[in-house]
Amino acid sequence: MRRWKTSIGGSAMVKKVWWTGVGALCSLLIVSGCGKDAGSDGAVEKVAESAPVTLTLFAHGILRDQDFVDYIQEPIKKKYPNITIKKVDADKQVTMENLIATQDIPDFIWLGLTNIQQLTELNVPVNLEPLVKKQQFDLQRLDPQMVKSIRSYTKSGELIYLPFRSYAFGLHYNKSIFDKFGVEYPKNGMTWDQVIDLGRKVTRNENGIQYRGLSAGTLLNRMQSQLSLPYVDAATDKAVVSSNEGWRRLFQMFQDIYGIPGNYPGGATFGDGAKAFLESRTLAMFPQLLLLNNLDLAKAASEGFQWGVVSYPTFKDKPGAGPGIFSDGFVIPNGSKHPDEAFKVMAHLLSDEVQSMSSAKGNMTALAKTDIKNKLYAESPLSKGIDIGALLAVGSADPHVKTVYDEKARIIATKHLETFYTGKTDMNTAMRLADEEIAKMVAETKAAKK
Repeated sequence: MRRWKTSIGGSAMVKKVWWTGVGALCSLLIVSGCGKDAGSDGAVEKVAESAPVTLTLFAHGILRDQDFVDYIQEPIKKKYPNITIKKVDADKQVTMENLIATQDIPDFIWLGLTNIQQLTELNVPVNLEPLVKKQQFDLQRLDPQMVKSIRSYTKSGELIYLPFRSYAFGLHYNKSIFDKFGVEYPKNGMTWDQVIDLGRKVTRNENGIQYRGLSAGTLLNRMQSQLSLPYVDAATDKAVVSSNEGWRRLFQMFQDIYGIPGNYPGGATFGDGAKAFLESRTLAMFPQLLLLNNLDLAKAASEGFQWGVVSYPTFKDKPGAGPGIFSDGFVIPNGSKHPDEAFKVMAHLLSDEVQSMSSAKGNMTALAKTDIKNKLYAESPLSKGIDIGALLAVGSADPHVKTVYDEKARIIATKHLETFYTGKTDMNTAMRLADEEIAKMVAETKAAKK
């Protein structure tokens, strides 16, 4: 999943190592009153002497240094002074494949949930169920859709990931474009059909400037997950783009958006919405992960950019269902030397205390607790006047069962989708070619493992 330059995750991956303070090297006596603190992480903390331990966290996904300090280093240093965490960022030389080859296995891994197939393909994640049971972590504290989504990434429904944060979506809009053409702003609760109609009204060429009404999003997996569409049948490994009516609906939706005259002008590319919205400022509506902590939006706003955001568009027969779950969190790999301590860290980062702090700073909680969800963006200057509750009223769609082929299949499907909505081929041909290329990829992937 593409990241943004925000205070919650968006710098280039640079190989750096950060250490938490070890504190005194003496052991720590952990005392828990009745097994759990009020608002605890759900793990039973036994009265035990804990020796100092160093955990290696491999940032497979982008984890900004300041985020590491604020959301991992400091909370763990406060809760478990005996635990030191060393963060190693991925780069071209430091990859999971290389770490496996050299047997330099980290204790736990940070990554985006939608990228977890990069690890399942390598048989990296362990099933966390035994640790959940051993440490008496209460899974019911997590958002049910989050748990359902995590389990969708394995055929057997295992729990191979524990979240730290989730992501909310919204429809961002350029007020100046709507004002220029005398068109009413978007409203909360709109459907895709309504947003497309609105987009037609603000797609115009004036004084040599082409104004675009609506982007379909930066990545295919936004709308694909909103419709719960599989690329590959998990039971048969057969490509299903051309045989699933939902995919036909998605292809048509992209055509409805980019078929608006002038809405996909020369030089436009798939996923260029951020540039058109924040740089050239010629895009009227941009559906995307909420940008309320986005540094580029903050800069634009400081320069006088007039913008707003309403709830993410939904399909009229799927009210209240936005894109599927997008999340950052943790995996414990096979070969971890300290799985118990790693899980203890992961569990504490889901405590009410940490999640409340994180939510206020702009990280949507993975917990089911309404009071913590309501704190989202409380400390964000860009959130002033924004109805966060209306944005969160659009939840996540049910997940489809994933396969290890999905990420490569997404790239293939995107390529053939673009040939359709740009008029290079018809829908049936584009979908058939997508299936054929996906089938070839699946066969080659299987052959490479033999």
